[in-house]
Amino acid sequence: MGSHSQSRVVSQVLGTERAHLNPVREALRADDAALHRRLLSIRKEAGLPEEISALRVFDVIAWMDGKRRGLEERSDLER
Repeated sequence: MGSHSQSRVVSQVLGTERAHLNPVREALRADDAALHRRLLSIRKEAGLPEEISALRVFDVIAWMDGKRRGLEERSDLER
């Protein structure tokens, strides 16, 4: 998966342009880091190494959701 393509899909999932990381970082800290802990739990359940950050887990989940919803394909057609 290309990082540009992935970023575009993630931005569409989150309803942002390129500035989606700050709201995500804030969400990872909110509610006593509940989302961060959940993402680390998902990482463990998936058997991924600890080197994979919670932010990366989030990014891949958002990308997978966007791909499932066909967001990249619609974006490609709009060019």
